[in-house]
Amino acid sequence: MAQIEKFLDIPATCEVGNVIFKKLFYENMELKKADRDIFTKYVDKIRWCYSLKENNINIKKFKDEKLEYDEIEFINVYLKAPNKLKRLADIIMRTIPYPMILTFEYENQIRLFTGHQRINLADSSKNTIDEYIFTDWINLDNLDESDQKLFEDLKLKNLSFTNFYTFYNDIIEKIIQYNVSKLSGGSSKLPIGEMKAIYDEINGIDYKIEFIKGQMKKETQFNHNVKLNIEIRRLKDKREDLRGRLS
Repeated sequence: MAQIEKFLDIPATCEVGNVIFKKLFYENMELKKADRDIFTKYVDKIRWCYSLKENNINIKKFKDEKLEYDEIEFINVYLKAPNKLKRLADIIMRTIPYPMILTFEYENQIRLFTGHQRINLADSSKNTIDEYIFTDWINLDNLDESDQKLFEDLKLKNLSFTNFYTFYNDIIEKIIQYNVSKLSGGSSKLPIGEMKAIYDEINGIDYKIEFIKGQMKKETQFNHNVKLNIEIRRLKDKREDLRGRLS
């Protein structure tokens, strides 16, 4: 059993429990050697935990000219080492053309990956991922209040049953709210779109700060280092202002 299954309340009728062999990805994605090496080096096993379909759960399909949500998959990846997750998620979610909750598991920690999928208008046999929405590592031996709330929010009784699109979108929004709560130290009452925009801006600032710190290590001129240090302080002040808006 995957660790994530301990926290879900999905009916046994939706259980699949099959191992997905790595050759599925090698053959269907025509992976280059570098990507095959990622699977070999970091992936131990991939398991298809659940498949939610109209005939095993009371949720209707959804389809329009851009979206097709016939079912939702829960897939678990057992890792040898916690590396290259974004690339692994990209390969797995593009190879299996259904919206999914992809869980990476390493020791007693997990990370959840999701992403809305659109029909590829140029090739209907392929899908396009709008954006990956994912958590950081969650230590199951040391769950805090935000972690516990996330798992409670992801129980079926707390998700929209209107159709598979609203069901999946609900999961994504709850992950966004969770990420914000971990960053700000509490829940936010902002609309989900504004919440995510601020969260993304803060992450962008963190990236800039780390980049500037890298420049400072290479910089030999004192006055240039002073300017870079001033810029870091400015970015940190902006980050705190944004965190305040989330609260």
